Amino acid sequence: MTDSNENANPNPKSVSKALADFTKKFQRFSKSTEPQDELKVESSLKPLQDQINEREDERASMLRRQMQEYIAPLTSDIEEDEENLTQAYKLFSLLLDAHNAEGDNKTHLKDFSLTSPLCKKTEYTSVPGRFPFLRLWFLIMNPDAMYVPEISAGTGASKDFVLTFIEKDLWQPTLFEKEVMQVLE
Repeated sequence: MTDSNENANPNPKSVSKALADFTKKFQRFSKSTEPQDELKVESSLKPLQDQINEREDERASMLRRQMQEYIAPLTSDIEEDEENLTQAYKLFSLLLDAHNAEGDNKTHLKDFSLTSPLCKKTEYTSVPGRFPFLRLWFLIMNPDAMYVPEISAGTGASKDFVLTFIEKDLWQPTLFEKEVMQVLE
């Protein structure tokens, strides 16, 4: 009967010793498994992650270089394009001022589309094209501009491309433009 009493009331020293032994084993187990598991996962994915990081760095560098071509142009073609866009914005602003100054709502300009040498260049009318860089250059150089340039297919029989300006508050940058802006920040 003494055996059943011993099982019913275990010795407090043996319980604390068992708990201490268990804690030590658990600590050794957790210390031995954590670092090894992390190293295995890291080492198997590290080359792939390095490759992804390298490609992202190369893309960011390429986008910076392309944007730099507009910020500090090395060719007269880009300088002309920037001048053409600036002149188009000035003309658009004059038309807008004249339209807003006119008191007669019955007679007004229907369309503010402009034709420009930019509209004839495939590097600006094709997708993907270089117009996002020119547009971002315009926004950088004219931070107070209330309108953002856009090239789109014209309406009517000719379907020629036209240059328009949309309100800055309504402009939604493309994913590509967002990527370029993020790289520039």
